[in-house]
Amino acid sequence: MMAANSEGLGGHAGGGAGVVEIPGQYAPTSSGMLDIRPFPELHAKLIRFEPTLEVVTNSTKQEQIVRRISMLGSNGRQYKFLLQLAIPYWTRTDERSAQLHYIMGKVLRKDIRSCKRCVTVKPKVVIPVAQRMRMSSNETSHQSLENVFHKIQGPSSNQLISHFQETVNDRLREMKGADDATKAKVKLEVYQEICNEVVLPNFFTRYMTEMIKDADHLFQFRKVFTSQLAANSLLQHAFALVERTPVRFVFCTKTGQMISQDFRFQYNQGLLDKHKVPFRLTRNIEELIGPFLLQGVFIPSFVSISSAMNDKRSIFEPMLHILLRDDIISWYTSKSNPRNDHKSRELEVQLSDRIWKNVGYVQERVEECSARLVEDASKEAISENPDPVDSKVRQLISVATNSDNLSLMSATFQAWL
Repeated sequence: MMAANSEGLGGHAGGGAGVVEIPGQYAPTSSGMLDIRPFPELHAKLIRFEPTLEVVTNSTKQEQIVRRISMLGSNGRQYKFLLQLAIPYWTRTDERSAQLHYIMGKVLRKDIRSCKRCVTVKPKVVIPVAQRMRMSSNETSHQSLENVFHKIQGPSSNQLISHFQETVNDRLREMKGADDATKAKVKLEVYQEICNEVVLPNFFTRYMTEMIKDADHLFQFRKVFTSQLAANSLLQHAFALVERTPVRFVFCTKTGQMISQDFRFQYNQGLLDKHKVPFRLTRNIEELIGPFLLQGVFIPSFVSISSAMNDKRSIFEPMLHILLRDDIISWYTSKSNPRNDHKSRELEVQLSDRIWKNVGYVQERVEECSARLVEDASKEAISENPDPVDSKVRQLISVATNSDNLSLMSATFQAWL
């Protein structure tokens, strides 16, 4: 009763449950425009749990069944969370992802170029419940590229993966002793056949047109989605994220926000590993964006975010070091027996050189994507072939959309979507 009175509820409106806050309202899983201390008295309080429990398939593992609970907050909003079983390393990685997005959001809010373009990022709420259980925020408006394809065309993408692999293997078996160039040519042929004969080039656009009837609202969604995609693509490129398969490409159909699903780095002997394709920009995504938003929103947003992070390099570096240190140590310990504090400190000393190399790797990629400094604009303007200030980003887009590169990706990447 005293707790309820202190919250201004007069001892009613839910009793003691009125002072239990909805999870995920503190940093780093929540961020505001003012960047000030939190005010718990303004946070949404738990009124009740919804009586129904939804059973849904996991967005990243279609064969896994998870439960979704709903909480009713004092602000009248429903908060949905998935109860997921996960190894501790995954949960800690998601917590570091939230910290990275929180820091990145603060940097963008203080950068005039990003503010003018209304570019921002939001962390994903992941709450540890037990050692192998967590709650992750989830809404019915969150859809993956895999779900969109299934709703428009029907067949499971797993069938296309099997078809691609079997067709490639059958053709290579007929050739007997094919070299790498021949294998690449066969993969390209099968990839193009799937693109031309099986998968529609505009199923993503058709889905959003059915979801959003109003033309103005659809254009606003595409604009926000494009800027969010630019931020997500930069993180994919800079941090060498694991394959951005269609089930990991998750977005909100209401706001256009990109959800960083399974934000995990890919290591090769403790060093961030480079991919053939820097980020996911397959033909259906490119079709939804269109050439005008690609040139007018995606590229400028990509460059603005890179420049903002590069300008705060001195501030960003120690934070980046802590994030990468914690991640690589967790990655190593997840593949070995539990260690005591002394052995953990020894491991950190052994990995110090690799950690700093990873920090330099990330900063180098962010710097190369930022706006190129022009020392003599008048001299460059009269040159025959002046290089654009965003030439590196344009080069990355060319690599990400190249059919030869896409056909060489793993079949699970599903470059044809």
